[in-house]
Amino acid sequence: MSVLVREARSSDLPVALPLWSALHREHEARDPRYRLADDAEARWSTDFRDWTRSDGSRVWLAIDASQPVGLLTAHLYQPAPLYREHLLVHVSDLYVAPEARGEGIAATLLDQARTWGRSAGATHLQAGVLAVNTVGRAFWAAQGGEDYSVTVSMALTS
Repeated sequence: MSVLVREARSSDLPVALPLWSALHREHEARDPRYRLADDAEARWSTDFRDWTRSDGSRVWLAIDASQPVGLLTAHLYQPAPLYREHLLVHVSDLYVAPEARGEGIAATLLDQARTWGRSAGATHLQAGVLAVNTVGRAFWAAQGGEDYSVTVSMALTS
């Protein structure tokens, strides 16, 4: 598999949105608590256009023989003011199509975000991973990621 990884352009929305949607359909299938709003795709589409024109955000696509197979979105941010000031990269979406998994595409996409973050002066990279996503958690651990914070959830209805 010969995959090209490149920064997305605003005009890439028609190929990026199906990858993003597939990621979230997988999340919804893994955990019934994970549910997107009805207008999530429209909202993400608007954000995507902004991110492709922003210094503080990046979107990368992985393309195999003109077929999009991977997506990573990342954003620079500062923690809340009560924490010591430092710049972080937050990976909000990382997805590789099932037929392209195991080829190192996710690691290549992540390397783009790492390089971009370092060049911007970021000191850390972080991402959220569903607790039930054992493959995703294993990927992040293999990349050097460690649990930093754990979010707990409990139903308030019986």
